[in-house]
Amino acid sequence: MISVRNIYKSFGDVSVLKGVSCDIKKGENVVVIGPSGSGKSTFLRCMNLLETPTAGEVWLEGKLINNADPTLHPEIIKNSVTYSKVLEKLTLTNNEKSAEELSSLAIETVRQLALENKLRKNEGKDFKTALSRFEAENCIGIESARQRMGMVFQHFNLFNNLTVMQNLTLAPTQLKLKTKEEAEAKAVELLNRIGLYDKRDEFPSRLSGGQKQRIAIIRSLCMEPDVMLFDEPTSALDPEMVGEVLFLMKELAEEGMTMVVVTHEMGFAREVGSRIVFMDDGRITEEGKPDEFFGNPQNPRLKDFLSKVL
Repeated sequence: MISVRNIYKSFGDVSVLKGVSCDIKKGENVVVIGPSGSGKSTFLRCMNLLETPTAGEVWLEGKLINNADPTLHPEIIKNSVTYSKVLEKLTLTNNEKSAEELSSLAIETVRQLALENKLRKNEGKDFKTALSRFEAENCIGIESARQRMGMVFQHFNLFNNLTVMQNLTLAPTQLKLKTKEEAEAKAVELLNRIGLYDKRDEFPSRLSGGQKQRIAIIRSLCMEPDVMLFDEPTSALDPEMVGEVLFLMKELAEEGMTMVVVTHEMGFAREVGSRIVFMDDGRITEEGKPDEFFGNPQNPRLKDFLSKVL
């Protein structure tokens, strides 16, 4: 469903993601854990372009949602001026290699130059044409993609000047995905599900933290997304309110919702995750099914991390 391919993300001189790749299949519940500053939230936010990757690509059900990274596509690289020059030099100094081997070397050299920001600004007309054609055939607009990807944040992000019902119906009606009546009917259905129908006319300031987060979750569900992204949804809650939010998330998982969850809740990860991903220093260093991941970790950094949090 989601394919993240060789994502890099830098903020100025600080590299936060360093070549992250991950595939999320339909119906999977992928839980991302790791120490603070490891790049977990940035990785999640790159999935729906709340953060734009510095390099790499994000695909949703076979469609590219950010600008193409030409270094991931040999057929595009081969149209560049840099590729032609690199191939020419390699041919002069490596007579014993085949044309196919020389081409592969040239492609890898171009990729390295791209990582070091040493490519030309203008790689020629043929390169530009090939890149434009690829994007025209494969890209979809980010707004279209976001309608299919619900996002839940740490701090709820409800509109404090709107009632609960208005918060739930705003996006579907503004985007003309539902009529007002349809949006309200969906909102009522979801409010009844979480036992908060009686709060429909309240403003967020009159809700507890757990209630706000459950409202934030069903606000995303009002868009009827294909996948839900959760960025540490319980980290801003008092301990006694964590359970009610995790219970709703467990229900979604049991119903087959595709979910990617960044969390520090190891019990939730072990119980609900179909796959656990460990990030450290901007990279995925280990992943696996919960039993194997927690019972027999291989990476030394993961072993150290689990010894402190379990």
